[in-house]
Amino acid sequence: MSIFLTPALAPLFSAHPLTLVDIGARGGLQPNWRAAREYLRVVGFEPDPAEYARLKAAADPQRFVYINAAVHRARGDLTLNVGREGGTSSIHAPNLAFLDRFPDPGRYAVERQVTIPADRLDALLAAHEVRDADFIKIDTQGAEHAILEGAPLTLATAVFGLEVEVLFGALYEGQSRFGDTDGMLADAGFQLMDLRHSYWKRAKGARYGGPKGQLAFGDALYFKTEAAFQRTLGADADDEARRTRLAHALAISLLYGYRDYAIELFAPNRALFDAATADAIDTALCSHVAWSTRIPHFPGRGRLSHFFYRLHRLFYPTLGGWASGGRTLGNVD
Repeated sequence: MSIFLTPALAPLFSAHPLTLVDIGARGGLQPNWRAAREYLRVVGFEPDPAEYARLKAAADPQRFVYINAAVHRARGDLTLNVGREGGTSSIHAPNLAFLDRFPDPGRYAVERQVTIPADRLDALLAAHEVRDADFIKIDTQGAEHAILEGAPLTLATAVFGLEVEVLFGALYEGQSRFGDTDGMLADAGFQLMDLRHSYWKRAKGARYGGPKGQLAFGDALYFKTEAAFQRTLGADADDEARRTRLAHALAISLLYGYRDYAIELFAPNRALFDAATADAIDTALCSHVAWSTRIPHFPGRGRLSHFFYRLHRLFYPTLGGWASGGRTLGNVD
């Protein structure tokens, strides 16, 4: 099923596409967001000049806007430490005392430093006339808390969800930690929906034991709480704005596989749509019953489940035998 629910909503999504703010846009659009491409606008921030140039050259300028700037808690210049592998680049220096315990710490080696302009997300979005950000993805190697500190207006008004890289191990000096990020987002009216974990095994024992090592980092998915979403919905000036905000929230919930949450959000607000459209949305939301609920309980079901779980662990993919993690966020296969 399309995340856009029904053809009746096509004019709404065409006039008001989903807006994804991608902070740390290296690599371009993530695979899970490709399902939204039909009605999607991306505003990407990439501080590495070389990666920014690559992204801009390959993008459709009508739908993908890339900005060569860093996002932080305040305006000013920052120093970007460009790592040997681009995905390790950060405004924070690598913490070698921690990284040296694990295989291939050299990928974090700083090859050069680049001075980059930075500003608050609230200011940068206003400067580029982006007032309707629906979702924020942050992948900045330790600067996540500082970025959120510079976005109180954006978080309080438009945004429905976030996908944020969170660090558990001390990968960088002065980095933000999961607890910092989680606490700030909870205070802003967001709830944690899922964590995609990444584990590292220490170099000396990489070949031994199960696939999990130490919890090093992860990606956290947040949605606005039901109460916070209703407050945001009520603050909109007209019914068209409310319909748009609700339709966007439903699409994002479905993008990450949270059909139950979409049903929860839609139920008290179906009167925003005409009866025929509301019925079409309701039918689309309730058209898929989870397979796990279709299979009746039978003797030995638990043992069968455990057998397949052991088989899953046997074939669980790892990187070089020492790095492993979850595949997806949410209920996405």
